[in-house]
Amino acid sequence: MKTKKIYVLAFATVLLCSCNNFFDIVPDDIPSIDNAFANRAMLQKSLFTCYSYLPDPTDPFYYPAYHTHKGEFSYSISEHFQNLPSPQISKGNQNTSSPLLSYWSGSNGGSSMFQALRFCNIFLENAHVPQDISEFERTQWIAEVKFLKAYYHFFLLQLYGPIPIVKENLPMSASPEEMRVYREPVDDCIDYIVQLCDEAAPDLPLVIANTTEELGRITRPIALAIKAKALTWKASPLFNGNPYYAQWVDKRGIKLISDTPDNGKWENAAIALREAIDVAHAAGHALYEYNKNMNSNTINMNDSLLHLMTIRKGVTERWNTGVIWSSTESFTQGKGGLSSKPPLGNMQRDLCAVLYAQDATLMMGYAPAAFEMAELYYSKNGIPIDEDKDYSYENIYKPRIAGDEHRFFIAKGQETAGLNFDREYRFYASLGFDRGYYELSAGTNNQGLSFAPYLRLRAGEAANLCNFIGYYVKKLVSFESRTSMGNASNNYVGDNYRFPLLRLADLYLMYSEALNEVKSSPDEEVYYWIDLVRENAGLRGVVESWQNHSNNPDSPKDKNDMREIIQQERLIELSFEGQRFWDVRRWHKADQWFKDTPKCWNYNGKTVNDYYTLLNFEEPSKFSEKDYLWPLSTNDLRINNNLVQTYGW
Repeated sequence: MKTKKIYVLAFATVLLCSCNNFFDIVPDDIPSIDNAFANRAMLQKSLFTCYSYLPDPTDPFYYPAYHTHKGEFSYSISEHFQNLPSPQISKGNQNTSSPLLSYWSGSNGGSSMFQALRFCNIFLENAHVPQDISEFERTQWIAEVKFLKAYYHFFLLQLYGPIPIVKENLPMSASPEEMRVYREPVDDCIDYIVQLCDEAAPDLPLVIANTTEELGRITRPIALAIKAKALTWKASPLFNGNPYYAQWVDKRGIKLISDTPDNGKWENAAIALREAIDVAHAAGHALYEYNKNMNSNTINMNDSLLHLMTIRKGVTERWNTGVIWSSTESFTQGKGGLSSKPPLGNMQRDLCAVLYAQDATLMMGYAPAAFEMAELYYSKNGIPIDEDKDYSYENIYKPRIAGDEHRFFIAKGQETAGLNFDREYRFYASLGFDRGYYELSAGTNNQGLSFAPYLRLRAGEAANLCNFIGYYVKKLVSFESRTSMGNASNNYVGDNYRFPLLRLADLYLMYSEALNEVKSSPDEEVYYWIDLVRENAGLRGVVESWQNHSNNPDSPKDKNDMREIIQQERLIELSFEGQRFWDVRRWHKADQWFKDTPKCWNYNGKTVNDYYTLLNFEEPSKFSEKDYLWPLSTNDLRINNNLVQTYGW
């Protein structure tokens, strides 16, 4: 009974945490573990507690994927932002005495994934207790928690590499030596993640039946997709034959990351990805395409705006077929990760461009896009701008007057940088820039033309008040959101949507990547999956695009070149969705992506020529080989001397 009471105290502590939506939990006075699981209602509370540990991707300064190592958003607006955990990591201040964003111990902005695993195990140990629940529902809930166990292991693995495998909670009667667990080899960790996903998948629903109350709950396509992602990490260069970790062994002498490349891992990843895609298709998932006739909005959009809506609403449209897994949290007023962390209120508002001077008083626009993102997107011909023989790359930093042919994206007769002309739809759907339109429903007429003021980012102009870089994020701001002039209350009103954690396009591109690694040279199957994503974005296929417009027309036929094409396609398609941070790590290319000095337009420039002067904004991110995986605290190593420090730290 002593063991049970200690479990109860820990369980009750977590139940005290407040969560939104179906995670709202009001604990009862629980005297024993049996009472804690006495009925269906109590079991459901513990289920939602297990969910409540999911890291929040709408919390940009306290989630690793955005500002850490000069991410897709820029942050150096004030000293307050610079002192938050992820910008501090970017400055090279990650450390072993008190690690920043520690998801291992749950400190300095991170939440402990091991605590999450402990409560998942408590649930699984006691799910058999309640008698007032159907076996069908019990079985599904058990499957959901098994998946959550897999996902928490996976999240830790992406940050730390080899981790302890927490199959079950140790009893209080365990000896001190039994409590001192080891970090297990990465391949073993991924095998366990795959095992849990395989166990969970058959008992998970293909689709969510009650979408009103259960959005964000785990389905079979989600479980199989994360399984496939884990296997892709196993196959990728960071963990597959990385010589840097050749000498990394634990205190048992076991090597923690293999330094011998194994292409068979890519074959396993490809098989899992195809299974995940097939099951997603069976569940009704498909790449999202905006249908103006199915929308209550009466705007008669032109073809260009329809393309932009397909891209933007592929992220922001609730219940859209392209999203496999979304956050349970409302991405709107009072939400976005910073609601309880001053000075900002929510991520969608922080991203939204300042269209009118009074918008600046609403704390809008404080999270500009990094300048490098503007250079990332393709030309209108669907290839990199420095490779397009028909694109004036030598003039990208020089101002140019917009003509009638650009009227859907840039205000006619206005001057803006050459970088902003003749780009693909994803550029215009994702970014706002000086003299470009920032489409919101309240400022768009029945011809699809914006009648709201175009963005004005030069010194003394409205949009300049909060943007030090020159580019706003548009992709994550819902078309239905309203700024100060778009509603009677003269306030910002964010549209309610759920942030996408996993989209079908992610799987398509990852499958194309895996197939390219498996085959001796790219073929039609490799092209097929990436071309589906490109077609959805309004582009021709890779072979046709490169053949007709590239200085290197045969690049898609070369395996190494095709690898880089797929990688850039992923960075573009999944931009601002928190994926780049993970991708460049598993590709073992983070040191390349984070070495450049961040740039900006001249924020103090009032004239066209002064504003379009390229400046260095700040120092490059400090990133070295050891930063691919994060350190453990020296205190954790003292408590458990069987743990070894992350290699290089």
